[in-house]
Amino acid sequence: MLVVIDMQNHILDPSTHFYIPGIETLIPKIANRISQARDSGEYILYTQDIPIEVKDTEKEEQYELQLIKDIKPRPTERVFKKYYFSLSPEKILEIQNELKEKTEAYKKIEIVGVETSLCVLANTLKLQSAFPEAKIIVPSTLTTGRKYTEEALDILKEFNVDIQ
Repeated sequence: MLVVIDMQNHILDPSTHFYIPGIETLIPKIANRISQARDSGEYILYTQDIPIEVKDTEKEEQYELQLIKDIKPRPTERVFKKYYFSLSPEKILEIQNELKEKTEAYKKIEIVGVETSLCVLANTLKLQSAFPEAKIIVPSTLTTGRKYTEEALDILKEFNVDIQ
């Protein structure tokens, strides 16, 4: 399973506090990894971070909150909205139920995307708890954030996450 965390348009805009310096070089790398996952038939899941104050409003659909076009999901791929740092317990249960018959899909879970010290970290630990037998991988070249990226990767190592 490939999990793509919060690759949304607002991280590209230097005029917002969501902007991540250097993100332009990460996007093609993640797009390439998604292409590999598609070619090998991996289950692909995307998260979309929606501020709680715009939940269930028209603002959820604004351009800034949409996934970057270069990594746009296909209709067969899942997008899960989250209203805080990580997927909700209900969404995790939905993923578990969806993958119940597809044990190959969750033997290995690779997590890529942005805000390593927040959303990548939180979702990695939540997925590790939901799929305790899975090998959890976070490639350091496919994650980034505004700060504490290296520290977050060090913390994930302490949780037996394979940092590559």
